[in-house]
Amino acid sequence: MTGFKCTNAIEPVERQMGVSRQPHKQELVQVAKKIEGLLSELVLLQRDHVAVVCSACDSPCCERVQHLFDEKDMIYAKVFLGRDLPRRKRKGNRGCPFVSANGCRLAPQVRPFACHRYLCSELEAEMTRKDPGLPQILKKKFRAVEALRGQLWREYL
Repeated sequence: MTGFKCTNAIEPVERQMGVSRQPHKQELVQVAKKIEGLLSELVLLQRDHVAVVCSACDSPCCERVQHLFDEKDMIYAKVFLGRDLPRRKRKGNRGCPFVSANGCRLAPQVRPFACHRYLCSELEAEMTRKDPGLPQILKKKFRAVEALRGQLWREYL
């Protein structure tokens, strides 16, 4: 094969087709802002109930869990914050490394989505007692956040 030149074949094809392998930063930021807005709404809706239930809990979920951050949390933080999430060394095998005696050290918008989404039976009962429609409102917002997280993940990759 005379005249055959071995080069990075992907790049010229991408240029010819007008395709980019890099995610469009502005589009990603817009999706991340939508997620942040919904997370802020979730925090406001849950805050008073969490303060009552979690502060009185003998065995808080944050002290019993491991590996809360998933890929979508990491991508969201990278896009939203413009950097990776902080790393903390574990002080044992269990429990979130960001929990303190005063609660979570992370800002609500960068906590793992599992922390927003998980409603233990006591928390859900408290919410239902004070505002019977709240758990359904939260679940609808959780689905919306999950859809946006999926969109962010697909566009980022």
